[in-house]
Amino acid sequence: MADYMERQEGFTFVNPFTLVLGFLASYGWYLVAAGAAAVYLAQKLQPTLKRWQEAREDAAYHKDPDKALARMEAIQRAREKQQQLLEAASQRARQQEKEREERKRQENLERLEKYGADAGGSGQRLGAPDEDYLPLSGGASTSSYRPPKRSACSRGGCGR
Repeated sequence: MADYMERQEGFTFVNPFTLVLGFLASYGWYLVAAGAAAVYLAQKLQPTLKRWQEAREDAAYHKDPDKALARMEAIQRAREKQQQLLEAASQRARQQEKEREERKRQENLERLEKYGADAGGSGQRLGAPDEDYLPLSGGASTSSYRPPKRSACSRGGCGR
């Protein structure tokens, strides 16, 4: 008799674990191939089924203008709701920006009152260059950068 069946006193007992393992051992690769084929077909047929379903819905809406009107109204309400949410979010952002600017202005005023006119940022900071200083003008210190001369060795002809 088969391994998955046991006989005791006239009764036949089936071990489900052994039965499943025996089935997988015999037909496992067929199950894997069938699963892969099902996934492949589902991916290939999904756009077609979606177009078919949309065509059916459109046909139903064309037959019943009330459904089409209700659908358009629902779309319009959703757009209006999104627009309101966007306007509210932008209003909050503008308000936060105003509060931030006001806080910064207050801090600058407090700094001016505490430290005087030099703390406002209008005075010259330590380490800041002079206004007449132009680094690209070439009128700086005595040394300046000069690139090295090109030689024939850079082409690989010297060491041979």
